[in-house]
Amino acid sequence: MKHLIKGMLLLICGLNIVQANDYTADELVKMMQQGGYVIYFRHAATDHSQKDVDRKNLTNCATQRNLSELGKKQSLAIGVGFKTKNISVGKILSSPWCRAKDTAKLGFGRVEIVADLGFSISRSKQDTRRLSKALNKMLSQPPENGTNTLLFSHTSNLKEATGVWPKPEAVMMIFKPDQSKDLGYEYFGMITPDYWLGLAK
Repeated sequence: MKHLIKGMLLLICGLNIVQANDYTADELVKMMQQGGYVIYFRHAATDHSQKDVDRKNLTNCATQRNLSELGKKQSLAIGVGFKTKNISVGKILSSPWCRAKDTAKLGFGRVEIVADLGFSISRSKQDTRRLSKALNKMLSQPPENGTNTLLFSHTSNLKEATGVWPKPEAVMMIFKPDQSKDLGYEYFGMITPDYWLGLAK
């Protein structure tokens, strides 16, 4: 099945190793139905003809790369898919960039903006380390009972914090807080947006 995380993928994160398990998308969905996971979404597909020209005023979506029509469809399909599959959602946290918060709003109708989920590209080394530390803390924070926490952010943030590269756009990466692990969580695998678009047909 193309939604498999094949083999035991080992990704280096500093001196730690983030290990992805060999689960199908359907198996990951069954796990999330029980609650207890932190799910990291890379924002949905964007219009790459648009450029980010103002990194200071993030309330102005006109100066940013925004969701494409495909990205909007992906966002809606993910939200419908979570409802169809009875995946309970608690906190929904997002980067202040429009493409991330719009993915959350379209899919789930609500979002809480967290500055520390903001795009880490072009930040200073010190700030990048701070954002990585903040993200690792979020990934290790247990959700409310029976729910899952959703984080909406960007490619570089997750790669720098964990070594896991979230591709393509709209991919979701599944983590479970576990204080027995070196990083405080375990990485279980990913589900691509095609899975949710397939359910919507």
